Amino acid sequence: MLRDEALRAVQDPAAPPTVLAQVAGEFPDLRPQVAAHPGAYPGLLSWLAAGGDPAVDAALAARRAAPAGYGAPIPPYASQPQPYAPAPPEAAHVTPPYAAPPYAQQPTGRQPYAPGGHAVHQPQPAAPYPHPAAPYAPYVPGAGYAVGPQVAVGTRSSAQRRARVTLISVLAGLVLVLLVGVAAFLAAGSGSPSAGPAGPGAADPSEGPASDAGAPGSATPNHGLLAGAGDESAPVTVEVYVDYMCPICGQFEAVNGESLAALREAGSVRVVFHPIAILDRYSQGSQYSTRAASSAALVADRAPDAFQDFHAGLLAHQPQEGSEGLSDAEIADVARAAGVPADVVAELADGGAAEFAPWVATATQAATSDPALAGPRGFGTPTIVIDGERWAGDWSDAQSLVQAIEGTAV
Repeated sequence: MLRDEALRAVQDPAAPPTVLAQVAGEFPDLRPQVAAHPGAYPGLLSWLAAGGDPAVDAALAARRAAPAGYGAPIPPYASQPQPYAPAPPEAAHVTPPYAAPPYAQQPTGRQPYAPGGHAVHQPQPAAPYPHPAAPYAPYVPGAGYAVGPQVAVGTRSSAQRRARVTLISVLAGLVLVLLVGVAAFLAAGSGSPSAGPAGPGAADPSEGPASDAGAPGSATPNHGLLAGAGDESAPVTVEVYVDYMCPICGQFEAVNGESLAALREAGSVRVVFHPIAILDRYSQGSQYSTRAASSAALVADRAPDAFQDFHAGLLAHQPQEGSEGLSDAEIADVARAAGVPADVVAELADGGAAEFAPWVATATQAATSDPALAGPRGFGTPTIVIDGERWAGDWSDAQSLVQAIEGTAV
């Protein structure tokens, strides 16, 4: 998000909560304005209060002391996760280098943000904040996680620019030295005698990466997990890339999970889920994204008929981003509720899913490095692929995805 767009958002009483959350995360100096904004929701206010910024604390204190009818009341700050509602489809989950603020609840099928439009959070202040006179380019609300390169545009002093140039020069020199060393090592090794024919047990390149040897039994060649038996005769294949810590993935499942399951059961579509781990850094060191994706792989391998219900259960019981996530025992409870057999549940509770962690790492690398899966901001979750083509439609409307699938099947 550009800075002028952020300023525009905090001055607009109709700015969606997801935009306010993005502004608070990317522009710390604008957090006092976000704290005073009438559309700031309780979870965001709690996150702002935890930062210890005196200006933010002053804005929150003024908000509490404001007369009735100004903005939304601030309840006691809580750490419990809030439920999520659908966001626009291009809200691929953004991964900034800070702990992202909690996401707001959004009604299903909301319209894209338009400055000065209808405010979805009431009540609004009697006198709206002034809008800038100069026109700005529109921005996309509800931006989510991405692993592609992001560009921040803003003012920078000459000293900062010089320091940046110096740092880049030093790093470039180090990289050059490293490349020269690697080239010398390879050149020296190229003259060694041939190792001769491979003996018994040698790896055959045609068998694919070694890590695929530990893939779940129902895994597809491109590191996906089939929902159910996966009818090969289905006219359309739909693939969904998810991170079980990603709240926007939870929103996608809430809107489209039942319709995808119905289409699969009717034989109209073959559904493939790709559990990946791009948000481990948001689980306080517990590696929740990897543990959850590995648990999905274990269930798909041991109890494939229960996999889709377990997948939906992980997203329905999704922990709050920034928390430690569910423990192995709690993941096992989700599996039990999804109808996973008792022996597999016990294996999950004992941490047996770690067996598939290398496969999850390989799947994550494959997804994040595939340019065909990248959107305008790089790869993000959720990403939907229909018959091999990335679909960028409005999944916040359940009928939109169904119509795209049915149109492809014609």
